[in-house]
Amino acid sequence: MIKYFKDLLLTDTGKDTSIVFVGTLINVIIGGLFFILAPRILGPSDYGLFATIFATSVIAVRLSSLGIDTGILRFTHKNSRFSDAFLSIALKTYLALGFLIAIVGFFFAPALASFLKQSSIIPLLRLAFVSTILFNLTNLFIAGLQARREFLKASIMLIANNVTRLLLILIGSFFFTINLHLLTIIFFSAVLVSTSLGKLFLPFKLVSIQQTLEKDFFKYNIWVWLSLSLASIPFDNYFLLKMAGPVQVGLYAAPLKILAVVYEFGGNFTSVLASRFTSFDNQEKVIEFAKKTSSLVLLFSLGLLFLILIADPLILLIFGKEFSGSIQVLRILAIGFIFFFASTIPSSIILYYFGKSQISFAITFSRYLFFVILLFLAVPSFKAIGAAYAFTISEFLAFSLMFFYVLFKLNLKNAD
Repeated sequence: MIKYFKDLLLTDTGKDTSIVFVGTLINVIIGGLFFILAPRILGPSDYGLFATIFATSVIAVRLSSLGIDTGILRFTHKNSRFSDAFLSIALKTYLALGFLIAIVGFFFAPALASFLKQSSIIPLLRLAFVSTILFNLTNLFIAGLQARREFLKASIMLIANNVTRLLLILIGSFFFTINLHLLTIIFFSAVLVSTSLGKLFLPFKLVSIQQTLEKDFFKYNIWVWLSLSLASIPFDNYFLLKMAGPVQVGLYAAPLKILAVVYEFGGNFTSVLASRFTSFDNQEKVIEFAKKTSSLVLLFSLGLLFLILIADPLILLIFGKEFSGSIQVLRILAIGFIFFFASTIPSSIILYYFGKSQISFAITFSRYLFFVILLFLAVPSFKAIGAAYAFTISEFLAFSLMFFYVLFKLNLKNAD
């Protein structure tokens, strides 16, 4: 078994995965220090508000992305000679939609704050919407680097972001009292660093693109965009804040930050899978590669099972006794993240081998429809724990749908 994993790590996929894993781990550790300090500084209530503001910024970024990140990974590898053209159309689209979301969000922020019954966060919500432009540019540069398999540079961009945030909060603590407003400003202003590095790491020329390629690019991206936009809506945070209050949001959001490594590594691991599945011309290669990479998924899942065992001391060590209500939440969420990470392989096959972005959206829609129903049923009675169960059950549903769809398609092709 040890020799099997050693041989796997010596392949190109293994090397790229190792770079992604180490980069993600360093990034999460440094970023994790920020999110360890944040709950301790703010407390459960204000941290719950910060988590909601952050989740809102994710929505804004997804709404203005049009799924372009995924399109860059798929199309620049298949049409490498058009790399600059795809990056050019991505840049123009990102800037246009980023400014649009920033302006709309600026005027929409009071209505959202009123709905959440938290009028004090209006200026912070506006900051979250305006920062959309910088997040879009950062995502463009990262996707472009990943498409060129320059995973180390992409990792450096993210690490620099979190190092800046950590330094700013440490320096700020010496001169000011860190409150919700100052911490939010520090968090969003740090994106300037990754945007600047991205411009340095990924030079490209602004060129035109053929209309047929542009049409295919956006036709594929639109379904990815719908999936990502739907997935970015923080239904759990909003339900908890509306029905249970900011403290329960804080108790739920804190464990998610511990599990952020799974989100980040899952996304970066998918970028490694993307170039491989895109290049395959028959299902035998797909099946062989899926079996090979499933061992990495199994290894990562064992790590999540270990996390469940140490949830009690880990939560108390990182966040303190105020967050003791997060212990059971972490255990339940960790199970859900096993299904989330396991989904990276069937999801990548659907998006990059089959090219069926509309199927990806249909599964995502089913997952979140089920998620909302479960939140509506569980949050009033079980609060943060109910939201965790809703998350885990819906992730299991999504994994099952993807897995059986891939099996069906591969068997169908084999029959033909």
